[in-house]
Amino acid sequence: MLVDCQRRILGLLLILSFCMALLGLKLFKIQILQGAALSQQAVRQRALGLVILDGRGDIQDRYGRSLLDSRHEVGLAAFPAQYRGREDDILQSLNHIHGIEKIAAPPYGVLPFWVSTVLSDGFTPALGNLPGLIPAPNPRRYGPGMLATHLIGYMDSEGRGVSGIERAFDDALSRGQKTVLAALVDRRNRLIPGLGYRIRKSDTYSHNLVLSLDGGLQREVEQVMDRYIQQGAVVIMDPWNGDILAMASRPNFHAGSLSDYLQAAQEPLVNRALSDYQPGSVFKTVVAAAALEEGLVTLFQTFQCNGGVNIDDLFITCSNLHQKQEITLVEAFAHSCNSVFIELALELGAEKMEKYARIFGFGAPTGLPVGESAGLLPAPEDLANRRALANMAIGQGDLQATPLQVAAMMAAVANGGRQIKPRLVLDVVDSSGRKLRHYWPQQGGSILSPATINKLKYLLQAVAEQGTGRPAGLSSLAPAGMKTGTAESGRGRTYNYWAAGFYPLDKPKAVVVVFADEFKGGSAAQVFGEIVRLMINNQ
Repeated sequence: MLVDCQRRILGLLLILSFCMALLGLKLFKIQILQGAALSQQAVRQRALGLVILDGRGDIQDRYGRSLLDSRHEVGLAAFPAQYRGREDDILQSLNHIHGIEKIAAPPYGVLPFWVSTVLSDGFTPALGNLPGLIPAPNPRRYGPGMLATHLIGYMDSEGRGVSGIERAFDDALSRGQKTVLAALVDRRNRLIPGLGYRIRKSDTYSHNLVLSLDGGLQREVEQVMDRYIQQGAVVIMDPWNGDILAMASRPNFHAGSLSDYLQAAQEPLVNRALSDYQPGSVFKTVVAAAALEEGLVTLFQTFQCNGGVNIDDLFITCSNLHQKQEITLVEAFAHSCNSVFIELALELGAEKMEKYARIFGFGAPTGLPVGESAGLLPAPEDLANRRALANMAIGQGDLQATPLQVAAMMAAVANGGRQIKPRLVLDVVDSSGRKLRHYWPQQGGSILSPATINKLKYLLQAVAEQGTGRPAGLSSLAPAGMKTGTAESGRGRTYNYWAAGFYPLDKPKAVVVVFADEFKGGSAAQVFGEIVRLMINNQ
């Protein structure tokens, strides 16, 4: 009996000892291992904070130069719980500060807010005698000299990427972007003596992005567009690796003042370089490539054009810029004769026309991560109607393409007949520039024979030197190849104007595509020529 009692007591003591040991370990964990973190958490629970969107990753050009033109400015933050009862004094002393009227009616109750995001007068002496008002760093991500606005995109009020690169790489760019200006208060919202206001930064760091753009070229292209193009786009691409060297859309917008553009009639937030339009006679490049590759035609084969062609009782006129009825393929291409290319398309048939358009990249997105239209490529069954096929031959009807797709088409001709995928992002890097991820160029297979490529280059040179591309004024410079086009947009009297090509003709350095549906002056060919000249001058 006594032995059983002793065993029970011993068991109870063991259980109590085990419990005490567990309690001791728990206290050790809380006080020693987690003490600092829990103390910080307790302080944060007594903090009223204002988020400052600082530390977001930079977006740079291929040479490491920022494209954002970011600015470091000072704003005025207000903490209503700290200035309560002094509203009249503040309004009287700081009536020159824009937005100071919000002091009387705080937008978020006791939570802090920005009175003004930019303190033009800096540290006004009166601020030192007024409670609850703090001049604080307020970085301005998008400065007035920002480049490639449509490609980079913009963020919402909470610092999340909404469009463009900002959206596609939001996770990498935003890893360490949040800084908090906090007032450390007690349960009555009074500042804790010795703590007061603190700036708390994220313990992680954001990544930067390196794009394929050449910032200097991008700036010059945008300046040219601002002189000539009201609505349109320009794409410049390296035909050998697909690097986008410049891309711009007009009208432009300022990413820091989005509310000014949301209801604008011209839709300035739309990236027209990645939107689809009827390509017009630029598409005759595909028709010529198909006819030459299939052996249906030679460069100096002659055709008859009587001012147009009748397709099932639909008469499609020709511009008749060649000014004679009997013309060669070279003359037809140089002067953009509708009749000849409709004849060739009908002879090729719907399936071959669709096939060659597809291998040139029409009807599918190029693969950029910023959101682009796939365009529209009619299926062979939709082209069984001769009228539909005739319209496609001249870049009209249901066929639609983006300026970037047209650039990819011209790149395939420029580089000797190989498919190439456009590349925009080169690297993800850390704050010291160390590469974390690299995006390699992507080449496809060969789509045309060398003989066909040489003939296409001859045709494109004829446009620049003796045809519709003469306004570009390039005949006295390094030989270039180009094709122009004009298409009915389907929007009233608005037309889509194009000039697309590359320079120089041998070992091309760049593909240039100009698109516009409203000019300030000049023409697509003239803008093409000016861009080529500025690139030649910058060599």
